[in-house]
Amino acid sequence: MTIGGLMNKRIDISRLEKGMHGGIRRISAPLELFFAPRSVAVVGASPKPGNQGGRIVASLVAQGFKGSIVPVHPRGETVSGCPAASSVEELGEGIDLAILAVPASAVPGLLEPLARKGIHHAIVISGGFAETGPAGEQLQREMEGLAQKLEIRLIGPNGLGVFSAPDRFNSFFLSPGEIRLPDSGSVAMISQSGAFLSLILDRLAGLGVGVHRAVNFGNRSDVDECELMDCFAADPEVKVIGLYLESVKDGPRFVEAATRAAGVKPVVIWKGGHGARGADAARAHSASLAGSYEVFQSACARSGLIEVQGFEEFTVALQALAWQVPAAGNRVLIVSNGGGMGVYLTDLCERAGLEVPKPPLNVLDQLAKQLPGYYSFLNPVDLTGSGTNEQCAAAVDILLASGGYDTLLMVLLSGTEGITPSIGSILGNRLPDDIPVIVSAYGRNMGPEMRKAFLAHRIPVFDSAESAVRALELLVKRGKRDASIDFEPDVSDEFYDATLLRGWSQWLHNVPDEMECKNFLKLCGVEVPGSWRIEQESDLDTAANQLGFPVVLKRVGKQIRHKTEVMGIRLDIPSREKMLQVWNEMSHGDPEANPVWAEQQMPPGLDLMVGTHRDPQFGPVLVFGTGGQYVEIYRDIARTLIPAEPEEFRNLVFRTHVGQIIRGVRGQEPMDLKRLLSFLKLVADWMVQEPRLGSMDFNPVRLYTNGLIVLDAKITLEP
Repeated sequence: MTIGGLMNKRIDISRLEKGMHGGIRRISAPLELFFAPRSVAVVGASPKPGNQGGRIVASLVAQGFKGSIVPVHPRGETVSGCPAASSVEELGEGIDLAILAVPASAVPGLLEPLARKGIHHAIVISGGFAETGPAGEQLQREMEGLAQKLEIRLIGPNGLGVFSAPDRFNSFFLSPGEIRLPDSGSVAMISQSGAFLSLILDRLAGLGVGVHRAVNFGNRSDVDECELMDCFAADPEVKVIGLYLESVKDGPRFVEAATRAAGVKPVVIWKGGHGARGADAARAHSASLAGSYEVFQSACARSGLIEVQGFEEFTVALQALAWQVPAAGNRVLIVSNGGGMGVYLTDLCERAGLEVPKPPLNVLDQLAKQLPGYYSFLNPVDLTGSGTNEQCAAAVDILLASGGYDTLLMVLLSGTEGITPSIGSILGNRLPDDIPVIVSAYGRNMGPEMRKAFLAHRIPVFDSAESAVRALELLVKRGKRDASIDFEPDVSDEFYDATLLRGWSQWLHNVPDEMECKNFLKLCGVEVPGSWRIEQESDLDTAANQLGFPVVLKRVGKQIRHKTEVMGIRLDIPSREKMLQVWNEMSHGDPEANPVWAEQQMPPGLDLMVGTHRDPQFGPVLVFGTGGQYVEIYRDIARTLIPAEPEEFRNLVFRTHVGQIIRGVRGQEPMDLKRLLSFLKLVADWMVQEPRLGSMDFNPVRLYTNGLIVLDAKITLEP
């Protein structure tokens, strides 16, 4: 006997699917059966209370899933009204998807029977794999190898799986009353955490924000965030993608997928596991290595992702970006019926880099003719406690029609008779479609009715001014994303020669000392100070003649990380007598064991730090910032992944505070930005050319109005 077979002829759904409104939309062939199966087998489901598989069946039934549901367990009992099969072998033909809710050790043995039944999509709910340690890792590798051999696509293990609102399908083992599930909408969610996904879906449902589809991929044996981003980027039903990650499995692939997705729609990302303990928790949670958070941020910036911090900001971003259009600029019109809140919102906007411009005189005249003179129209607009719905709408009409504003931010307080919850309907019917609108409402009378009125027009209402301004900031940020670059990046190869590195690195040992590094820099056209090794007292005279005074004496050793910490550098030495004294102190009477070099004392300039390293997830990284001995204290640092486009080098510089000094401030002449950008490109090119390069550290790099010189250098090569 077979159970769960489909009598209708199997159709090819790999290219097209019927849309909710009768249209035809393209879909992602490899993943569609995870979201819209016509028949699903839940392996491990039983009527026993608390059984995960049984809870999944109950949830599918309660949600109104229209396809066939076939529980699978040895006793073959009915589960939530659905007849069961006693084994996978007993299943009929035509099952599109299997949900596996069995002990981890049983999962590999189920894959071959599934393949024989033509089932090539499986969601593995079971935990007990790589997140548990070496034995679980081995079990997961076994499962992955079998799945690949049998051409079975997997989501999981150790996850909730899939939610698809338009298809009334989800693989969650949560009981129907435990969380609210949102109606169908334009948000797609990708989450490494099942708990987080369930919480965000519940929150969005409470806000009235619809979700198209959502996935918790768990340990991502197969389907991962990259494939899901591609899937949702291509789905016209999705307007914004939300992404919660604790780690990235393949950094370059992640950047490529994120760049593709963010190029067509907003992608909001929240990264868990920032610090050391958070990274440990992420590893225990989902067998993931969290990696360097700073490098991850660089990857997000490179890809155009919108990074947020925390649960509240995540929901704010999703709601705003799903319901409102990106802003054409950063000019904000603030309208309030309470003066103090208007002032506070203005402060918040300016802190976020948003402008709150005053209306022109002709607009002020127009407002004064139609509205009471005791209102303030200077922006923020204060309608006071006397303002009415009609007056509020009139002020908004006049000000937005002036063309001087890109966004509208309203803060409405209860306690007045004139402004009522119906303001939502009044404004919603007349506001222009190309200007994003955000509302912050306070007070008991501005609660559910106000929210419902604005909700009908997809205008977000937030309970806090901070959330409202953050929503506007994100809409402005998204609007700026595709703005063209209005400068010509000053990056060229005219100063330096990057082609010499490979030959140099082949004969050099793994830890070259500072002077070996500088000799190579000099060969490539990079300016370094003149230098002379002091091996005996007579060398002091030669050094003085060659370099002049003042000079610098420094210890040069491969094990010296910070010269200042071992008294390994002395500046501004004015004479031969002082040179002799310092040399004796530094060499400790043994110049061979403690080599000392004399260098030219260079004129003052702007000290910078340029460095590189290889991140285990994302590959080569270029680091730039304020240099000198306090670099780790000031932490004025920016990073970018390499290889990089020319404009990214310029952006790297101007993401730091010292970048503003390089532009020229308070009457100072600008520094030699062109030379600096060329040096950054040279260093980045080296990292791409030579895989043996482990890290480079040039600090300080002294920049002048005309020229650049490297004062200290460390280069490490891998064996």
